[in-house]
Amino acid sequence: MKKNLFLVVLSSLFISGCVSQKSTKILDYSQESCWLHLERNPKKVFDVFYVHPTTYMDSKDGMNAKLNNKTANEGAQSAYKRQATVFKKMCNIYAPRYRQAAIKILALPEKDRVKYLNIALGDVREAFKYYLKHYNNGRPYILASHSQGTQVVRNFLLKHGSLVDKKKLIAVYGIGYTITAEDLKKMGLSLAVKADQTGGVIVWNTVGKNGKSPVVEPRALCVNPLNWSNSHTEQPKSKNIYARIMLENGKFLKIPHFTSTRIDKRGTLVIPTPSVIKQLKMGMGPEVYHGYDYDFFYGNLVKNVATRCKAWQSKNKK
Repeated sequence: MKKNLFLVVLSSLFISGCVSQKSTKILDYSQESCWLHLERNPKKVFDVFYVHPTTYMDSKDGMNAKLNNKTANEGAQSAYKRQATVFKKMCNIYAPRYRQAAIKILALPEKDRVKYLNIALGDVREAFKYYLKHYNNGRPYILASHSQGTQVVRNFLLKHGSLVDKKKLIAVYGIGYTITAEDLKKMGLSLAVKADQTGGVIVWNTVGKNGKSPVVEPRALCVNPLNWSNSHTEQPKSKNIYARIMLENGKFLKIPHFTSTRIDKRGTLVIPTPSVIKQLKMGMGPEVYHGYDYDFFYGNLVKNVATRCKAWQSKNKK
């Protein structure tokens, strides 16, 4: 018991060491404790910089989570296993921890969310700068995210897009939040509407026919992961390579040809009621499959990451 207590205390001190000694407002990304995942010995040609979704479900630390929040950290690790692993075949994975905003900010007006999201944004900006300077070593890279992670990446690209070398940007998988045409124009990026298109943005939000997602805003854009276009034509489930869904016991359920899809006029990705509906966590309400934006299309994502990486490589042969 004493040994376990010592390990908990040691872990807490290790993570708190991520905060710079110069200022509590700056995180020190030279510390490994500041990273959810860090490739110390990269062997792959490509990188991915992945920003995890909201896993801070209460407000015990205030409106932004502390880096030693055990529950939030366990949630982030789970999200990493479910989402970031679609990139592991092709990419070295760099995934920062950050002082994420509490999920309850969704109930706040946009103007009141900003100060909390700006803390998260500042952390991710510093992590990306450190990644470029110390870890990237000139490799082409993907930006990937989900939910709050995508909101932060969207804001990062809008405010600090000059940090991104578009010549080395393979793609932005900005899944699980709203990105609009106006956003893309300000970013200087385009919607990726072909499977092998590079340098573009891929985005979707999964719902049922009557699902109303709180992360879908007016003029939301959508790319269908079954054909990698923004066509509103329904795509059959035969194009869904497989879903990979984490169950309550931590095991994964792999289901080939899991679901059909279509993009509706709201800019959401609509699916029929899944056969495993009773095994899903519906935290955002009926027919809102937000938590499964990666899971339902896992096989398609793995294949598409390889396609875009190879397409980038082909276009940039010397």
